[in-house]
Amino acid sequence: MEYLVIDTESCTGRDNDGSLCSLGYAICDENLNVLAQKDLLFNPLPKRFSVGDEKHSKKTGITFAYSVEEFRKAPRFSELYDEVLKLFENRIVLGFAMGNDVKYLNNACDKFNLPRIEYKFYDIQLIYQLLHPEEKSVGLKTLNEKYQIDYLAHRSDEDAVGSVLLLKKFLESDGYTFEKAIKKYKIHKGKNTKKGYHNSYSGAVIDGLYGLKISKRIQSYVLANHIKNLPKPDGKIKRLCFSFKIERLDVNFVRTLIDLAIKKGLYYDHDTDIVKVYVTDEDDDKRTSHLNKKQKDNIKIYSLEEFCKFVNYSENLIYDDKKFLTKYYTQLTI
Repeated sequence: MEYLVIDTESCTGRDNDGSLCSLGYAICDENLNVLAQKDLLFNPLPKRFSVGDEKHSKKTGITFAYSVEEFRKAPRFSELYDEVLKLFENRIVLGFAMGNDVKYLNNACDKFNLPRIEYKFYDIQLIYQLLHPEEKSVGLKTLNEKYQIDYLAHRSDEDAVGSVLLLKKFLESDGYTFEKAIKKYKIHKGKNTKKGYHNSYSGAVIDGLYGLKISKRIQSYVLANHIKNLPKPDGKIKRLCFSFKIERLDVNFVRTLIDLAIKKGLYYDHDTDIVKVYVTDEDDDKRTSHLNKKQKDNIKIYSLEEFCKFVNYSENLIYDDKKFLTKYYTQLTI
């Protein structure tokens, strides 16, 4: 089995204007040894570059390895489509932060009325984040500097080679093989189809293994789904609301408070204009800043500590989010 490691560049940074200007790749064997690399240049559709050229380099911090003239002399994506399509045949795709690569390629196919290329892929950045959840700066340039990997940034084939060398380095440093990391962290392949794509994701994150947690952004979706599925109250029930700061706390803690509040005859609602109970730990609470004095006088305000005592909070309830999160991670983005 072979791996195809890819990286792309866009001359505008947008994924809806046919701006794909390069696809670089490295073909690797089953042990991630590089067998071949190449940079395919395309003459992009936009009339002007706003990324990667000399004129915008100070503003964007990005300078491509080729001049605008070299890109303009290159074929259109449609002329190299068959060559690109063949690269993906019978290979698992790898890349670093694959989201833009997938979108740029799909957009190029769409702009030239060509079928989207179907493939499955692993994201090297995700694998690194699973092994090093404490690290905040996980860009390709930063990590290659950390592991002392020399490569030419923003030349797509060099970025692709730099990505696979990085993968090999941190796996070896952490005592993993590629297969062992995939198995331990239950990493599912991302998928690109003619109808849409979804990114690579980790079952270990869904299951809360090894201290891993879903991101704050996805926690907010979990909370919204929980609130949406609460039993509908009758018109007489008192409504409760939390400050934005409290809503952004651990989702299991927040859901536990909401479910304990229901037992006290309260129903959770986002609308502060109709709530009768409000919980805040903020001196400058933006959620209630628009309320007038009369409205505030009609609301019972608790601190978080007071409210925890009121609902008899002792520990978080247990929630099974596997079905919801699996559906979330596998839903296709067009």
